[in-house]
Amino acid sequence: MRFFIINLITAALFMFSASTAGAIEMILAGADGQTLAPGEQVSVTMTLNTETTDGITLLSIGVLFDDTRLAYNKDLSSTESYVLYGGKGGGGYLKASTTCGGYPQTAPAGCTIRVGTTNQVNVDFVSVDLTNGTANLGTELLATLVFDVLPLAPNGQATLALTQTSPGNVVGQPGGMSTTATLTGSGSVVVPEPALAGLSLAALLTLGGLRLRARRQ
Repeated sequence: MRFFIINLITAALFMFSASTAGAIEMILAGADGQTLAPGEQVSVTMTLNTETTDGITLLSIGVLFDDTRLAYNKDLSSTESYVLYGGKGGGGYLKASTTCGGYPQTAPAGCTIRVGTTNQVNVDFVSVDLTNGTANLGTELLATLVFDVLPLAPNGQATLALTQTSPGNVVGQPGGMSTTATLTGSGSVVVPEPALAGLSLAALLTLGGLRLRARRQ
């Protein structure tokens, strides 16, 4: 009886680890510490690397951003309409959810800010085959998100970070199971002091004037 209980506990632990082990990678790129003045923009990309994991039924990974310095520009953002095409009978691919433009999209569409938040954009995809999920593997661009530096943004570092634990986030698998992702590449941009931004603009204008003068000569 004792060994039976131990075996049950071992099996339960194995099932738990299998349902929560990190098996895919989400990559955020584009925020590399660059300096951006108010009015300028930064574009970041979110990429999925399935690694060895298939059977994805739902995918929702969030991007948290510093809304004291950045504003999400949905109109300039875009989402792929579908990824991983060619699953079970062609039906296991992921399509963009309605909050990310849906499928098919007549034009590139950005994901919306999650309801009830001001600093979270969820990139949401759902499998056409919710019973089995995806069948194929690969690395796929999911979305390009564009952020404007606010006109009166305080100087300092504006962070952008992936999240899978904020409201609405999930990586679903068949039978109500779920897995976790390895999050890679969270970054930031730097907003300079207004005086430094003005100085940079003045320097650019001066450089442009010198080049124009050199051409005339």
